[in-house]
Amino acid sequence: MEKKKIDFAEFLNSINKCYSKNCQDKLPKPKDFPFQLFDHEQNILIEELNSFRQNLTDSYLKSVCYRISAVISIQKARENDKKLDIIETWNLVSKSIEIVPKECVISSIGSQGFLSIPLYKYELEKKNFDFLRLHIWDESLKAYIDEEKCEKFSIHTHSFFAESWPICGKIVNDRYSAKITESPNDHSLFTVQYNKTLNEVNQHTSNAVNSGEDVNLRQISHEIYMPGSHYQINAGNFHKSISKGDNGISATFFSFTAKNGLVDQSFVIGKSEIQSSEINRKMYIDPTPLMNKITKEITSYAG
Repeated sequence: MEKKKIDFAEFLNSINKCYSKNCQDKLPKPKDFPFQLFDHEQNILIEELNSFRQNLTDSYLKSVCYRISAVISIQKARENDKKLDIIETWNLVSKSIEIVPKECVISSIGSQGFLSIPLYKYELEKKNFDFLRLHIWDESLKAYIDEEKCEKFSIHTHSFFAESWPICGKIVNDRYSAKITESPNDHSLFTVQYNKTLNEVNQHTSNAVNSGEDVNLRQISHEIYMPGSHYQINAGNFHKSISKGDNGISATFFSFTAKNGLVDQSFVIGKSEIQSSEINRKMYIDPTPLMNKITKEITSYAG
């Protein structure tokens, strides 16, 4: 996937918004990227970008350059159906995080109990929505979550087509069929309602609210994914993903994109006797120890 200079301002904005508000004024602008980084058709040249990055002393500009290379790598793998170079992409992402102050990193616990770090978010047009994140599961994160609540609302859908590339550990992905029934049942559809006053990337509160529609729930697959593999989830399909990694840690690069499918509403499944449940996603967690752990895991399997 090539990035044309005429689109670069919005592409850069979609990366910059995934850094915290604390450092927005320090992040690079389009003018900070010289014209030599673009070819005659105005596509960004990755090799030239990498060379440009090596000589930089501005840690914020350097971080964003690492992030640009990583994002394009994931997008190319996704859109050309090619294998993602996990080790190289991990090195780019981890360096983009490590070289800026901790307060610049958005790192929060998601509704499913994993740590979520946004990498890129384009949302100007819903039909071209594109959101890339780093997801990390670890035993240490259980101290920050309500495990019972996570389990009760673990089965869910996404509004957008989703794709995941495991970085380390082992991900178990279970898929489900959920058919609406007129007779009472143990499970109901819940809608997720967000607090619009906190509409920032990965930082908001939400409520799972019972829709009043009960469902017949049936598991239809049990899948195990390791580094080097990847899996996809169609928009509107029910699933849950959990970590079964050695040493308690697993991580993936995760993509949401409207280009391969979208639906108007996402749902979670919950017990029918529950009317609503608040999910808090605002908490910041320093990702440094977990990222060091991931690097150690990658080093061990890469030899």
